[in-house]
Amino acid sequence: MCHKHLCSIVPPYILEQLAKLGNNSCKRTLLETQRIAQSRNMAINNLLQRTDEESNGKRIVYDCLNEYRQKVRVARSEGDAKVADSTTNHAYELSGFVRKYFKETFGLNSLDGKGMPIISNVHYGKAYNNAFWDGDEITYGDGDDVQFSNFAAGIDVVAHELTHGITQFLGNLEYKGQSGALNEHFSDVFATVIKQLYLAQDISEADWLIGDTVVADGFPGKAIRSMSAPGTANEFDSQPDHMDNYYIGSSDNYGVHINSGIPNRAFYLSCMAIGINDCALIWFGTLNQLWRTANFNDMLTIIIKVTKELMVEGKVCSNAENAILDSFSIVGINKRDV
Repeated sequence: MCHKHLCSIVPPYILEQLAKLGNNSCKRTLLETQRIAQSRNMAINNLLQRTDEESNGKRIVYDCLNEYRQKVRVARSEGDAKVADSTTNHAYELSGFVRKYFKETFGLNSLDGKGMPIISNVHYGKAYNNAFWDGDEITYGDGDDVQFSNFAAGIDVVAHELTHGITQFLGNLEYKGQSGALNEHFSDVFATVIKQLYLAQDISEADWLIGDTVVADGFPGKAIRSMSAPGTANEFDSQPDHMDNYYIGSSDNYGVHINSGIPNRAFYLSCMAIGINDCALIWFGTLNQLWRTANFNDMLTIIIKVTKELMVEGKVCSNAENAILDSFSIVGINKRDV
């Protein structure tokens, strides 16, 4: 889970670099992120002990009215007609698209499999340059229109953050080191899958970028991350694409956003070899079988196990195992290591 740390779309090291360049909105975003992470920790710790009854994942969108508080005023609830505020409508409709994808593709009832409400908060703070999942709900800033723009309008942002909720209940991956990098990886995986589905794109025409629609003209790059070419999305993109360049420092909670570039590229290569739908099925099955401290090698072991099972069932193509092994080998994660 994201204990003590919010799972946000914009990594702290990017916000830090932008703050050093004089962007006060990024500086305030960093300070506010730290504050709310501390205040939400107790609620997150108790979340898995809930005894909620089975429900249907109803959507509730709150308008924060540019205050630094969540759930200030209900703006739109499940079944309500469109409202005047386009940001509210984006959060409502895009979260519905994500919910529908996981329900129709994997039979998952909302984020926890039990139909928990999908709570979105929009217009959080003033020029807040991020979006985050805090273990209970999703919150979107409007951006400062210098570095970032409306986070609730990005389908990949919405899918990324909601997948953090799904990971929390399925794999419960600790948000630190390699398990944390896998936590970020799965969010990027399904952000990419859902973005391509939403835009009706083929894998050959997709850009494989994360957050390209929420970076503004002043941002020094084309996106927040790249699945196909980690380390190339922006001026501060330090993601490696191979284990030879694995980040071993303590920044970014020991590299949760940084080192996720390695499995991200393996996913991209796997998709190019066997298709994105087969990969989505394999990756979701893998997430279901991972555990709190799983690392990259654990992931490869489970991926191969899941792939073999799906091949026997005829649900993925016959060359899936070899293609995935080759893809992970290209990024420096090999079968001999697992």
